[in-house]
Amino acid sequence: MTVFFGLQIRHDFLGIMDPTFKMGFQEDSDSLVRDLMLDPGPGIFPLLGGVGREYPSQFGLQGIVMNWASPGDLFYEQLRLVTCFLTAAVFATAVVAAGRVWGRRAAVVLAVLLTLSFWTNVFGASTYWQLWTFLLPTLVPLLVWPRLGAGRRKWVKGGLLIAFLVFLRCLNGYEFISTVLLGTAAAVAFHEFRGRVDRRFLAGLVAAMAAGVVGFGMAVGVHVLQLLARFGDASIIEQRLEERTFDPSDVARILDSARAQGDPVWGWLLDGDGVVGLWLFRMVHYLLNPAVSFPAYREAGFGFSSFGLPVYLFVFVFFVLAIHAWRGRQVDAPLQRRLAVAAGLGLLGAFSWMVLAVGHMLDHPHLDTIVFYLPFLPFVFAMISVRLATISYRAWPSHRRGGEEHAGGAVFREGTGTHRPADAGAAS
Repeated sequence: MTVFFGLQIRHDFLGIMDPTFKMGFQEDSDSLVRDLMLDPGPGIFPLLGGVGREYPSQFGLQGIVMNWASPGDLFYEQLRLVTCFLTAAVFATAVVAAGRVWGRRAAVVLAVLLTLSFWTNVFGASTYWQLWTFLLPTLVPLLVWPRLGAGRRKWVKGGLLIAFLVFLRCLNGYEFISTVLLGTAAAVAFHEFRGRVDRRFLAGLVAAMAAGVVGFGMAVGVHVLQLLARFGDASIIEQRLEERTFDPSDVARILDSARAQGDPVWGWLLDGDGVVGLWLFRMVHYLLNPAVSFPAYREAGFGFSSFGLPVYLFVFVFFVLAIHAWRGRQVDAPLQRRLAVAAGLGLLGAFSWMVLAVGHMLDHPHLDTIVFYLPFLPFVFAMISVRLATISYRAWPSHRRGGEEHAGGAVFREGTGTHRPADAGAAS
């Protein structure tokens, strides 16, 4: 499974996107890693870009590690492949876990949706972005939370785990940090949700995010040390914070760029010179971007993402499945409610970056769609997988696995997602 996902992320042999777009995606950012490998600079804290064009906006662990592992850029392409396989291992782990707890049918659907995921395919091959580090703060707590014990011990262990995972992520860059923090809360929410949103439940989410903030703060501290060692000044952090959040300096240029798109449907949002209209224009196009894309080879005469299903469609599907889960008594309803709560937090996390990082959101339409995968879309994919599996069990009963009920009842019983009877300790 890892090999399949890894080769698809690296080479897109299924052809779900334009090959020129795939090959050229983030060449400028990846070149910062490559340049550091070629020219690491002085000290134990070399900056991305090397001496030739130092990039002080982040610590740059990805470039430092790759420089250690390769003489110059000799093994750069092999290291890119390793990056692809690390992301692939995250996907494969999620699919295998889904197969173990929800059955093979759900796992197959989830595997297909992850394979066709548009933006994870391009981000997963980037040596700069290191997509797997974005996904781990959600996946790891999701998998291990029930094994951390109970009471205070669980929260201490879980908090340390989340802090470390966010710390690792932020050593490779601070982008989308609010989305990542709410992604950790989504994983915890899946296990801690007991049918209602009460004070205890909310306190758990706050604790999970607070642990993530600690990890973020630790990474910022390391970055400050790096900047002090190199320049004796860390003020670049404050400058970039202002630029990427509520004080972008080049709104006029961004407006000109947006108007150049010549959008006949939503172009009216750009009639004024205000940030609000520009924000709405960008937001609409983020939602119009493909979430999944089907093979469309150039020889068939199709263009970029001709068969893409847009993000807004999956937002709509999410609300439909969530409402149905809350109103219905289907065998998978308890599990769907847990997934809906987690996906809702994931969607909140996606929008949080678009609101809190206005400068980044306005100026990076080629990047920021990835926030919908961290982790809103994967949870929606899981909801779709579970629902289709439930329907399939009704149409084509299965009597394997020691008495599994024909409609998947043993798979989804009491929302536990296990093949064993539910008990007080079974959280997923």
